[in-house]
Amino acid sequence: MTVGTRYVILLLLSILSLEQIAVAQKKTTLAKAKGNKKAIRPLEPQRLHFCGEVVPTEQGDVSAKLALALAGSSGYIRHVNGLKARSAPFFAIIEPVLQKYNVPNDFKYLPLIESAWQSNAVSSAGAIGYWQFMDDTAQDMGLSIAAGNDERTDLLKSTEAACKYLKFLYKKLGSWTLVAAAYNGGVGMVQRKITKSGHRDYYSMTMNPETGYYLYRILAMKELFTNPFYGVGSAGTMLAYSGNLYEKEREQARRMGWLKDDEPEPEGVPIESFLDAGRPTKNEAMIMDSLLTELLKSKPASNPVFVGDVATRLVRAGLPRVGQSWAFTLTEDVQIGDDALKAGDMLYAIVDDIDSRGNLFLRATKAISTQENTSIPLTLLAMNPATGLAGVPRPKVVKPGWVVQWKL
Repeated sequence: MTVGTRYVILLLLSILSLEQIAVAQKKTTLAKAKGNKKAIRPLEPQRLHFCGEVVPTEQGDVSAKLALALAGSSGYIRHVNGLKARSAPFFAIIEPVLQKYNVPNDFKYLPLIESAWQSNAVSSAGAIGYWQFMDDTAQDMGLSIAAGNDERTDLLKSTEAACKYLKFLYKKLGSWTLVAAAYNGGVGMVQRKITKSGHRDYYSMTMNPETGYYLYRILAMKELFTNPFYGVGSAGTMLAYSGNLYEKEREQARRMGWLKDDEPEPEGVPIESFLDAGRPTKNEAMIMDSLLTELLKSKPASNPVFVGDVATRLVRAGLPRVGQSWAFTLTEDVQIGDDALKAGDMLYAIVDDIDSRGNLFLRATKAISTQENTSIPLTLLAMNPATGLAGVPRPKVVKPGWVVQWKL
């Protein structure tokens, strides 16, 4: 890893840390302002999220990966305003379609990293068009792939198909973060990872290098487009700290054959392509993950605290035996798929297993809506707040009121 790359990564990590501090200060300020009707709500940075799902940047490995993704896009920071202008007409077509299908707006960045807005983009695997559809998936979503009439190259039609596919993935996985992973790696692969890991947290799953880095590339683009730090003059602000390190990075890229002297400055995110010699260029994800391996040799000193998707309190404990039923009540409102549950609704779970350390592997199977008196089938796994994984440590004395976090 070069000095320049290290510096950009450290700088971006510091930005993430400052944003976290600002959020904490915001909470303190609002708490002090309670009761003061004239108090003005401060304008502070909000937590980074993807489709409403908070990105756990307080975890060292997550913030490091995001910093690496931003560092990998550091060459585009100089051109972020031009990139915004170039993307505007595409977003004008895509955003209304996403809204029509109730797909989160954050997915508008997906074709940017998939095809760099090139209608005729073709990946090494044979995916084509703005959204990089493979033949079978394109046909399943109703697109024509006939020669001379390949609708994958039609922005509006391919976006309609992409929305249908994203909704299909969400129905299967129940998390937009996992939907993004499945769009890259396939729904079958993600489902196998869920089964193997026992949880649905993308950020703590072991994915293949490309899928493991995929969401961070989307988040990096979102940061470049929405964070005021990367606006007019931002490149000068960042690069002023590092002198001519950016040029040194480009010179190193030339020596390694990744950049040719006659190539123009980058204006978008590169996609996989082929050299004249017939060998594929190095994938950006491979480059960044090799840097990540070195960066993450040192783990964060403090252990993170993981927060589940659903929080409950114990109402009735069954016996600590496999197959026993336990009853909980929700402590807050939550939306699970198409079902809206309210605080006070009941959640019923069974014991799937108990390991040698006494961890309970609880699996919720249904919820009872107290307002509508209806039974809602679901699947939730009790989560260890210290690891984010399935298997919750059982307290010495199990009594009503015990708080348990659950993952979808």
